[in-house]
Amino acid sequence: CSSTFGGSVPVPSRDWGFTRHLLGVRRQSTLSPMAHVVLLDQYAGLGGGQRILMDLAEAFRQAGHRVTVFLPGRGTASESLESAGFPVRPLPIPDMTPGRKPLSEKLAYPIHARRAAKVLRRFLDAGGADLIYANAPRTFLPAVLAARHTGTPVTCGLHLIFEGGLEHRLLNWCFRQPEVHRVVFCSSAVAAPFKAGCGSKGRTIFYWVSPRFLKEPPERAAARQGFGLLPHDLAVGVLGRISRTKGQRLFLEALLPLLPAYPRLKLLVAGAADFEDPAEETRVRAAAAAAEPSRVVITGRMVESMAFLDALDLLVVPSLWEEPFGLVAVEAMARTLPVVVTRSGGLPEIVEHGVTGFHVEKDAAALRRAVEPLLADPVLRARMGEAGRARVEALFNPERRLREIVEFALG
Repeated sequence: CSSTFGGSVPVPSRDWGFTRHLLGVRRQSTLSPMAHVVLLDQYAGLGGGQRILMDLAEAFRQAGHRVTVFLPGRGTASESLESAGFPVRPLPIPDMTPGRKPLSEKLAYPIHARRAAKVLRRFLDAGGADLIYANAPRTFLPAVLAARHTGTPVTCGLHLIFEGGLEHRLLNWCFRQPEVHRVVFCSSAVAAPFKAGCGSKGRTIFYWVSPRFLKEPPERAAARQGFGLLPHDLAVGVLGRISRTKGQRLFLEALLPLLPAYPRLKLLVAGAADFEDPAEETRVRAAAAAAEPSRVVITGRMVESMAFLDALDLLVVPSLWEEPFGLVAVEAMARTLPVVVTRSGGLPEIVEHGVTGFHVEKDAAALRRAVEPLLADPVLRARMGEAGRARVEALFNPERRLREIVEFALG
């Protein structure tokens, strides 16, 4: 489940507050029994990284430590943290939403980083802290600069892939600094570009699936009805933001030709349009309309992931970019679904090829060849689904993964 740049697998949670059920975390640190942990993030809204942040905040608190969170501005994440009793302070960096950044924003980053470091340094000088946990790459440099003056150890948590370029060089520089004593990577794919620079500081620790994906029994009949499916339909779906990089058109290109051979087959595309390219949804709909639109469901909106997965017989993750992790694949396995993924980033670390699903190249014909045996064989689907469930319980258990991160960060 973890290694120093070894094979492991991660998953972000979908619940807030589940870590209240954690058992006490055994500490192996020279820090005081009650440490003061400062958590940093670059986004005040509620995305996957911020769910990780909130779960970490609760895990540190349940382990007996005091937690303060710094976020850029106000948003759903800051509101959720405050409602749970965590003090949230402003971090003077731009609120870093996902997506490509303009050159002007990149050039301004050193100025923002120094400003944020001054704020952190004043806070640390006034009250002290035992650990800075920087949960996003834009917070690494402010953490290092502040810690340089206070001697506070820094742990960096990285859940994006950086290969080459200015950002990679900057992160590598941060990881080499003596102030950084631990680096947590969510997959070996994320860790690989930093192996030489990090050494023993780095560890791959998979993220975790929300406990409800393991505890709540599937409500398949109700879920299928909610998406307009009949009991005998064979449902194959893709879930995520509708984007060129997420591969919805590849999904349709691969599977639309199978509709004549499988009269019960229905294809489901669940997700909202991409904020950078809203026209991609139009292109996806056009691809579906050119075939049999009555057998393709496109929600055009985000859906509750567990209900969507419970409606399916098979999940496809056709990512065309390098996925750092791939939470949806873990969630699907937790719901006993076989999963077919492209060989993208950390996805092959999640799905065990030939056991819990299949890995394929980013190619429509290869994807079609992997899916067709699963359409034809319900026994194979069931066997792979059960194997996936067991893999999630072994590798993506929330209590074990959070305990491991807390102990590693404080060690």
